[in-house]
Amino acid sequence: MNSRAAIHPIRSLRNLLLCALPILGLAGCSFNNASAKREVSQTVADAKSVVVTGENGRVELIHDPAATTMQVSAVIRCSSDTQAKADARVAAATLTTVKDEGGKVRVSVEFPPRDPAVTVLFIGDVAGSQDSASIVIRAASLEGIEVSTTNGSIDVGAFRGAAKLSTSNGSIEVKDHAGPIDARSSNGAIRASGVHAPVVADTSNGRIEISLAPDAQGDVTIDTSNGSVLLDLGSAWQGTVTADTSNGKIDLSGGDVVTKSGTKTMTIGDAAKAKAVIDTSNGRVTVRAAKK
Repeated sequence: MNSRAAIHPIRSLRNLLLCALPILGLAGCSFNNASAKREVSQTVADAKSVVVTGENGRVELIHDPAATTMQVSAVIRCSSDTQAKADARVAAATLTTVKDEGGKVRVSVEFPPRDPAVTVLFIGDVAGSQDSASIVIRAASLEGIEVSTTNGSIDVGAFRGAAKLSTSNGSIEVKDHAGPIDARSSNGAIRASGVHAPVVADTSNGRIEISLAPDAQGDVTIDTSNGSVLLDLGSAWQGTVTADTSNGKIDLSGGDVVTKSGTKTMTIGDAAKAKAVIDTSNGRVTVRAAKK
């Protein structure tokens, strides 16, 4: 059964239960009709790398050559059953930046605990709590990035060092990053352009597009359960490409292609120099090697 189609009965049951709760008279449940928003910001001097922990919101890292410090801003939204409670929650939420001796900055938004009388209700993929924080970071240079958010997209600009990016529900986009990339999403597309290898891109549901920089050389691993794959290899890249899909066409160009048992391989230059492994359960695979 198609996973996307299977979601609809779950959502129907969820909606039915949500409507029935007031009738059943379940205590401790609250529907949040009021919301409040606040914008906060901080600056951090001498930042070398960053670790961002997000919750229900987008995380964006912008490369700004003119920045003399790391600039961190957040748009915080909180909800509750009354406007007064929502205002109090958003006022109590805090943007935290902590730098260690090595220059690594940990960024997070801390929300106040909820009133014990209000129960956060989970049914399917919906929570009664709708608190969220969208975080934007500007810096001239970073030598390492780690971002984890529970529900939101991730965008990363032209920085250096290892980039470890994960979101439970949202897209990931990386541009012109010079360093290893590990990007994982439970539900969302992954796009990386002008990047260096090694690259790992893994999503349970979404399209993956990777375009390597012209001088990039190294391993590439791509895996999606439901989505097409496009990989553009730079002119410097050499190695072996292996592509497999359970349902879709495989199109490899720019090297020597061999097909065996439904799997296609392509060698470009020195076959042992690197490997690109692509696997999708449902989608087309396209790999294009630049002309030598």
